[in-house]
Amino acid sequence: MAVTASLPTLPENVARPRGMFVGAYRGLVNLLRLGLTDDGETLRDPAATLEGIIPRHVLRRLLAALQFRDPGTIRHGRRVAILAVALAEHLGWEGRQLKVLEVSALLHDIGKIGVPDTILYKPAKLSEDELELMSLHYGIVLDVLQACRVDREVLQIVCQSQVVCNGVDALKSLNYAPHLGARILAVADAYESLSGARTYRGSRHHDEIMDILKEGIGRKFDGNIVTALSRYVNLRGLPFADHVEELDDTLRRHGPESIDDLHDVNELCHIFSNLYILESLYDGFFILDADYRVRCWNRGVETMLGYPLLDMYGQPWSSRLMTDGSEAHEDGQSYESAPLMEQALQAGQPVVAQMVMTRTDGRKLDVEAQAIPLFDDQGRLLGVLQILRDLTRSGRRRSGEIAELKLAASRDALTSLSNRGELESQLSTLVIDYSRDQTRPFCIIFADADHFKNINDTHGHGVGDQVLIDLARLLEQETYSGELVGRYGGEEFVILCPDTALEEGVRRAERIRHAIELSHVGGIKSLRVTSSFGVSQSEPGDTVEKVLRRADQALYKAKHSGRNRTCSMMVNEKSQAQTSEAAATAPTDAEFTFETSFSANVPNDLIVYKLSGFIHDHDAHLVEVTTARVVLRAGQTGLFGFWGSQPKHQPVEIEMNFDDRAAKPVSGRKAAPMANFQVRVKPQGWILKSDIFKHRAFLIAQELKHYFAGA
Repeated sequence: MAVTASLPTLPENVARPRGMFVGAYRGLVNLLRLGLTDDGETLRDPAATLEGIIPRHVLRRLLAALQFRDPGTIRHGRRVAILAVALAEHLGWEGRQLKVLEVSALLHDIGKIGVPDTILYKPAKLSEDELELMSLHYGIVLDVLQACRVDREVLQIVCQSQVVCNGVDALKSLNYAPHLGARILAVADAYESLSGARTYRGSRHHDEIMDILKEGIGRKFDGNIVTALSRYVNLRGLPFADHVEELDDTLRRHGPESIDDLHDVNELCHIFSNLYILESLYDGFFILDADYRVRCWNRGVETMLGYPLLDMYGQPWSSRLMTDGSEAHEDGQSYESAPLMEQALQAGQPVVAQMVMTRTDGRKLDVEAQAIPLFDDQGRLLGVLQILRDLTRSGRRRSGEIAELKLAASRDALTSLSNRGELESQLSTLVIDYSRDQTRPFCIIFADADHFKNINDTHGHGVGDQVLIDLARLLEQETYSGELVGRYGGEEFVILCPDTALEEGVRRAERIRHAIELSHVGGIKSLRVTSSFGVSQSEPGDTVEKVLRRADQALYKAKHSGRNRTCSMMVNEKSQAQTSEAAATAPTDAEFTFETSFSANVPNDLIVYKLSGFIHDHDAHLVEVTTARVVLRAGQTGLFGFWGSQPKHQPVEIEMNFDDRAAKPVSGRKAAPMANFQVRVKPQGWILKSDIFKHRAFLIAQELKHYFAGA
């Protein structure tokens, strides 16, 4: 897309402020100065740039700042660059192409320069707010690369590699195949990340990493690139394995060594801090340079107006992007975008107005716009910042309190995973989507910590809770392909895997099971925790209850065939043998039947009357009533059909058979009528643990007995 002229001109009598106003936006002023000479001119000398890709001094400054902020991140970037370039050479790339890819890999994580230390170095799981702030670094990378005037291909590779890693739905949004360099970078980035040690696991072995990459083929990773990587490593080994000493030496040499170096680092950190504020507080922003060319077009304004970042990069500005007039400002005047910028320049200070903007699809947006002129210390105009806030967006950022309430409603309080309600909602969506397109099945994985009651009994509930928290974090770390991880209840977890067939789901469960087996959780070194897994795949005609029931049956099979294993279940003809085998190990009637008896002085015709109090207090209902038998049910399951943690979510069927008989006379008196009750309790819905059922059945039988006491 070419955005053509109609450019506003800079008035001759522009106010050129100094002092506090310049200092307030110094970070953004310095952002515009990246890639310029001391005189404010664009670098044109080929010797001053890296083959025209990026100014050499800018590359050095960025890497030095990243080295100062986080040596681990720059080490990761260099290893990714070595692997990406080696892989590209293996695929036939050469010359400048390789240099473009190398620069892209080196700079793909520079946004972390501005991440606060409390988040960047936090030794525990990040909160939702922290994760949201950390995720902003992806957009900030693109902001900085644009301001640095990098080669457009670098911007394209980094931008599209981020989209690739977001999965299949994000790929669809591109409407075209991503740049090959982006696909190479995505694979190299994932491989190097998985090869490094994490808090709950050591470094991955090559074969294990390749299995993970293969799982993501079609959603995150290009199958041809993954195959090429496998062949390369088998043929030549890992390229960065031969550069360990060179990497360490390079890292030592690239840190700031002088006061001037520290000043540069400080200046860059100020730039990134400004960008984090803009990215987090506003719906979108863009920056024009002194020639009114787009120097920075952030992801937010791309989403708001529909103009792609890669199309806008370096283009001349046109007020025709916002030509539909505007609403009146406080002073009664109306503004368009270009006149708004001119007014900001004329006044030499920020100007705010409300206006109507038109998206590429024709939709109108009510927007609050703020134009801010950016001058350097000498009063030279470097550009204009325009900040946008969408007033028509129904989903605008909510207050912290409402956001916290919304989050709490969908999160498990102990582990911060999705709770049962959120799982139900997401699973219902998957079932609906599958009913519309059965070429894209999904899998459900049930995971259950083995012998968890023994952990609580031996080490206490505090350790038990920590085990659950650690397992939750490990499950999150071990899922890479858009899965949703949630806590179903107790020590049970559920993983929803979109676009996943049964065989792949089983492999994924096995990988996670091995990771748990090798992990240290609960804060006790001697404690070893294992888990059992059940996997099911969506089938035609499935409901939420059916697909979950199969996963639970598969989990039951895993628990009762030795634990610490993965079992699966399907209902189609190809897996009939597997289904039959699982049926053979299904819960027996004896395990889930509770029987007891008692006697009470009550005639048969008053038995139903005596039961009315029990029925009312337990929200039960009668199923069958005869002169010798009563059947009633108490409790309800949730949407999934499984037992919950509260009695009201633990449904049972109660069958009472009774007869009256004459009691022996006592002291010559006539015996009162005596009824003998035989009580049988069975569970309704699905429950895995017989001890939980029997405890519930015992209590309900005792309560029944109490209702007849004193009769």
